[in-house]
Amino acid sequence: MANVRIIYNNVAESASSISASTTVSNGLSANTLATNSKSLAHRSTGTTVTYTLTWSSAQQINGIVLPATNLSSTATISVLINGTTTISAVNACQNTTLDSYPGVKNVNSFPYGGLSKTALWFSTTYSVTTLAITLTDTGKTSLGNPVYPSYIDCSRIICGKYWEPSLGVSKEGLEITISDTTQTTRSDAGDLYSDRGNIYDQLNFNLAVLDKTDREELIKIMKYVGSYRNIAVSIFPEGNNRNEQDYLIYGKRETSGIGYLVHNFYSNSFSITGW
Repeated sequence: MANVRIIYNNVAESASSISASTTVSNGLSANTLATNSKSLAHRSTGTTVTYTLTWSSAQQINGIVLPATNLSSTATISVLINGTTTISAVNACQNTTLDSYPGVKNVNSFPYGGLSKTALWFSTTYSVTTLAITLTDTGKTSLGNPVYPSYIDCSRIICGKYWEPSLGVSKEGLEITISDTTQTTRSDAGDLYSDRGNIYDQLNFNLAVLDKTDREELIKIMKYVGSYRNIAVSIFPEGNNRNEQDYLIYGKRETSGIGYLVHNFYSNSFSITGW
């Protein structure tokens, strides 16, 4: 089946600077893109923005994930690496469910599931000191929906080197759950009321067979990440299609063990709760 990709060391957090080509007046600085607050977002002044990250020493990068944006299905993403290598514009979030989300599509909708996700994977691992990510969403108005605002909201940038096990995720046990914290009560008169809560994803999958090398890497991830750090996980990488939209998650993994199958082969059940 599909192969999972996991970025567990987000080098954007160690960037010496993060800047944006445009920021709305009184808006949050681009530094918010290095935080883990989904409810805080950088906002551009228009439908094109470039985020530039710089490091004092080279970082290994072959994947970029934007886990919460208000990009429409017409948006594109392109990348410039070290000022010389260009990754041409590709569709950023094809068939995103945000196109049909009711209400205004911006950071205020992020806690309620109104967001789109973007991932860009490279076949080459680059040593990067400067990374420029350009988002363009000029086609928003062509969707005929007036609640798409003429700016881009983005809450987080994740970039780094992804881990991909030798064998893919098992078709058994792959499950995405949409959790809703809404509390529902009934009055004495029999009326039903809801106190609206947040909506978030939970992803479960099985790595049914791990070889010795994969087991060692997974143990390293478990010890480095624990249940404290956030990680980015994509079950269906490549293409920015609907599957990747639904099975791309950023959040915290739950504690799980590694089972022993036979000599040099192991298994793991993986669960991660979205931010």
